[in-house]
Amino acid sequence: MRIKDYLSAKYERKKPTTMLGCEARAFGIPYPLKTGWLMTYGDIEITSDMAARLRKGLEASGKDTAVTGLEILDKAWLELKAAPDANSREFLQSKAWKRLRLQALNKHGRQCQCCGASPATGAVLNVDHILPRRLFPQLALQLDNLQVLCADCNEGKGNWDMTDARPATTAAESRK
Repeated sequence: MRIKDYLSAKYERKKPTTMLGCEARAFGIPYPLKTGWLMTYGDIEITSDMAARLRKGLEASGKDTAVTGLEILDKAWLELKAAPDANSREFLQSKAWKRLRLQALNKHGRQCQCCGASPATGAVLNVDHILPRRLFPQLALQLDNLQVLCADCNEGKGNWDMTDARPATTAAESRK
């Protein structure tokens, strides 16, 4: 479940305009909310760790909408609980990863952002975590932490290097 899916269900609106402070903290979103927050953070998949922090925050909240948030969380809990650990072998086969991988390919295009190779030139493309998931598991399902690399460039980068091969404008937009 993505943050925007949770909030849409909670507030019964296609484009939610607000959230509680405890929700923002659980999702790692700066609060008070700034213009464009939904566009920036809405597609982030809620991990089981985020869900646990969210539950704790909602239970401690005295707000009426916290009860609704807990109901939505309870309905989604089986899916969230089943999400694989970012460092597990199952992660790359998970529905959440495959959905996000496709979003990265659509956003960045189907060519290596390091050397320019593409399937048309015989390259096999990989979607790479800029900040490696073994070191930054909380960023494993964040679109802004992904880049498209050919198999050769991805293998050279490895899971220890934090090189951002995206064009400077794309990288700068991701850090906003």
